Amino acid sequence: MDQLPKFGKAIQDIVGPTFALYTPLLQQNEAIIKSVQRETFSYGSHERQKLDVYTSPKPSIVNGRRPVLMFEYGGGLIRGSRNLPMFGDHLVHANVGSFFALKYGYTVVVADYRLMSHGAKFPSGGEDIALAVEWMTTNQVGTSTEPIDLYIMGNSAGGIHLSTFLLHPSFAETRRKVLGGDTHESRTDTLEAYFGDYEANAPLGLLKAARKAQTPLDIVKGGARVLVLNAELDPDDEILRPGIDFVKEWLLMDDIESRIALAVDSMTGHNHVSPFAALSTGIDQEEAWGCQVAAFCDNIRKFKPRSKGDETHQSL
Repeated sequence: MDQLPKFGKAIQDIVGPTFALYTPLLQQNEAIIKSVQRETFSYGSHERQKLDVYTSPKPSIVNGRRPVLMFEYGGGLIRGSRNLPMFGDHLVHANVGSFFALKYGYTVVVADYRLMSHGAKFPSGGEDIALAVEWMTTNQVGTSTEPIDLYIMGNSAGGIHLSTFLLHPSFAETRRKVLGGDTHESRTDTLEAYFGDYEANAPLGLLKAARKAQTPLDIVKGGARVLVLNAELDPDDEILRPGIDFVKEWLLMDDIESRIALAVDSMTGHNHVSPFAALSTGIDQEEAWGCQVAAFCDNIRKFKPRSKGDETHQSL
């Protein structure tokens, strides 16, 4: 982690050096990472609509329920895979599954989604998440049969798709089932091609539209809580500044229920791509952000009230 600042903040400059830095750390723990049972399933008809399920050998059961964490990786809308063979011999993203499965007893789902080369166009990222969530509501995820609490975590482009799923009206029915700014010039063409109307369809625009249409948001009324994690070395223009604008817009909600549903924290020392590469390295400082995520989810599991007759899949 101490070497990350010298790579800079521009995403196109940090990817290669960052993965080169973390690959040997992951390879040292290859046996541990690969010890977690992994199964692959199709959640839709497209070749990209596949997901890996990592099953914890000791599931964490709280109030008779089991946690499932779905991870949506990034890749600038044009690249990415649920495992990356070019970095660490398929260990990147598998390390995310093993970290939460072994350390916290979570069942972890890492899903592929359609990229621009497959014809992806807004809101296809939200559609793919909705399909994966629908698959999880109709199939047993992992080997245990307890009802589940579902958490979804998105990195970079995966965060865009998660915001689309959470805020776009097209996915309100799937949400109901589960719940009972500026950018880098080199990426402008890609974003415009994907979003069409960037101002309206990017996460901030979706939040503004949702805030006008409903207060509190349907996801908040359903009991969802949202954690925004920023990396200390994230680029200011295309990541941090839009993120700040998103948080400010959220906090303009009129109702206190919506405002307190949002939590914001920071990943100290990390850049835009290092957090998920750092899990399962066995280095506490590197893995601290994963502990932050687990603590956030576990607090919800312990203290969220449950009504009699709760559905199997309730929490986002």
